[in-house]
Amino acid sequence: MDIQRFIEIQLELSKKLNLKDRKDVKFFKFMAGIDCTFMDVEDKTLGISCIVVMDREFNVLEINYGEVFVDVPYIPTFLAFREIPVVMEAYQKMRISPDVFIFDGQGILHPRKMGIASHFGIMTDTVTVGCGKSYLYGRCEEPSNVPLAKSPVFVDGEVRGYSLRVKKSTNPIFVSPGNNISLESSLYVIINSLGRYKLPEPIRLAHNLLKVYRNKVLEELR
Repeated sequence: MDIQRFIEIQLELSKKLNLKDRKDVKFFKFMAGIDCTFMDVEDKTLGISCIVVMDREFNVLEINYGEVFVDVPYIPTFLAFREIPVVMEAYQKMRISPDVFIFDGQGILHPRKMGIASHFGIMTDTVTVGCGKSYLYGRCEEPSNVPLAKSPVFVDGEVRGYSLRVKKSTNPIFVSPGNNISLESSLYVIINSLGRYKLPEPIRLAHNLLKVYRNKVLEELR
């Protein structure tokens, strides 16, 4: 594992970023949520991904899973090198082309503007948004304690994302563009993919489906 090589790859990919809207997201119809989980299988690590495609009424249109053994550990700011091979297994099975992919992870809110949402978006030339559950990078003030309060996240004086408090008295989520979408449109997508819970419905469902699928895999291994 060569961290310096990972950095070089991220810097090269960052040159291909498009932070302008490829399409008017106000008219998006289909959105995909992506999440991954990992488990030990003997002396190996098995990565499992789930991609859920929904319409704007949260009807589920398609679900795909991917399974890949990985040898890259979790390293902050290099998540893509661990997860993207797993995600691609599910992505290659997709029949529907969603208007936007939402990742449980970061977009340009990253030291080299290359969180997993940006990395995947460039690899596949798709519209992607990062929605992280926790703070990774940058500087921001705490959003007001009211639903949908937001606070810009700055890196070197540039706004790269938003800290968004979805519900009162809950920790904020962190929204940033991945690729082929602007900052404000990324925020629009996330707000319009929220249901009753803190996380956008597509990634919330992907996470829940992964828990069930993971248990199924464990049963099969016993």
